Amino acid sequence: MFSIAFDRIDVTPEGKGLIGFFAPEERVPMRDPLFARLFLLHDDNGDCLVISLDYGGLYCSAHDEWRKELARVMDIPEERVILHCLHQHDAPFINIEAVAELGKELDWKWFDLVRENVKKSALALKNKLQSVKSVGWSERRVQGYASNRRVLMEDGSTATRYSRCPDPQIREKPTGVIDPFLRTLAFFGPEDELLAAWSFYATHPQVANEGRRFSADAPGEAMKLLAERYPGVMNSLFNGCFGNLTAGKYTSCDDLERNVRHFGKLLADAVDLNLQAMEKVEVEKFAWTREVFDFPVRYLSEDEMAERYRYHETVGAALSAGEKYGKTHGEKYAVELLSLGDVRILFLNGELFVEYQLFAQSLIPDRKLAVVGNCGDTFYYIGTAEALSNPEGYEVKSYCRVLPEFEGLFRETVRKLLLK
Repeated sequence: MFSIAFDRIDVTPEGKGLIGFFAPEERVPMRDPLFARLFLLHDDNGDCLVISLDYGGLYCSAHDEWRKELARVMDIPEERVILHCLHQHDAPFINIEAVAELGKELDWKWFDLVRENVKKSALALKNKLQSVKSVGWSERRVQGYASNRRVLMEDGSTATRYSRCPDPQIREKPTGVIDPFLRTLAFFGPEDELLAAWSFYATHPQVANEGRRFSADAPGEAMKLLAERYPGVMNSLFNGCFGNLTAGKYTSCDDLERNVRHFGKLLADAVDLNLQAMEKVEVEKFAWTREVFDFPVRYLSEDEMAERYRYHETVGAALSAGEKYGKTHGEKYAVELLSLGDVRILFLNGELFVEYQLFAQSLIPDRKLAVVGNCGDTFYYIGTAEALSNPEGYEVKSYCRVLPEFEGLFRETVRKLLLK
């Protein structure tokens, strides 16, 4: 028998919690709280725990130790615990090792409290399981949100179309390579009642970040709207391979509140329409498979590392911390696959370029597949082999520590998982 339990808890930091990598010196009142949405899936063969967080990222030990702790207390294999960050920027980016690299001391008590609260919520899920009769699937285009961040200019250079782009020459360039589809997986009970839904869309989600207030940005607005439209149903968003995508072609640079409301409604409306057009299939169990390969690390020279520090201290510190952590704990890249009936969900680490998501979907174009990135961000930006071989543009010149060989290894691994 297949069943699901879920909960939503507030994980907004107390005290001097981070917005970005550090706590701001001046903070304004939060726009909205940050939440963790927890889902326990159960069948006769065991459990898996999937958590979507309104956080920017969990790096190195912040991800790994939290995952191990949840696996231990829930008695679930570690690979069946997913900690996914939606990547809003007015939210914590937790990299304990990078902070240490900078020689700064931060009070992590707020993070300890968040972890404890999430653990309690997860343990309570075992007594909240509800039977699932079927899962549903639907997908549709979202127009006017994602655009490719890497913009080829007339002189052959690669410009960056950030989430709010003031340069009309960059902003008005074509949308570029994206995945335009928002996909929704829904869980239905014995009487065909809607219990919960996971929706998947790939882009840097922030459209109004200032680094001065806690905000779940457009995803938070979407969840608020869906809670009003579907009371009692646990909706949750998951980001995809968003490393080279932003909303920069479509955002206002000045009217930030309008951005949040507009793009939040875009997401909510797409989920709403998906929920009205579900293709259902009965399920009795789920399957979990995985493949692992050696992560091809790019080790930066002293001059390259110094250049990253000059660009921004957090870039240099993050790269140095990632390199040291990898040497101590190993550099293995895992691809996790959850199968539910005829639906497949890939869980990936890092901020991958959207081309990786499009490749996975190209392998099974007539099947139902969603891709979730940023399940841990120890590997930072992961570009395509082409982008990494000709390093132009923000992503490959900043938080990036991967060699071009990654693409071939990834393709081989995903092909093995999806075409078994």
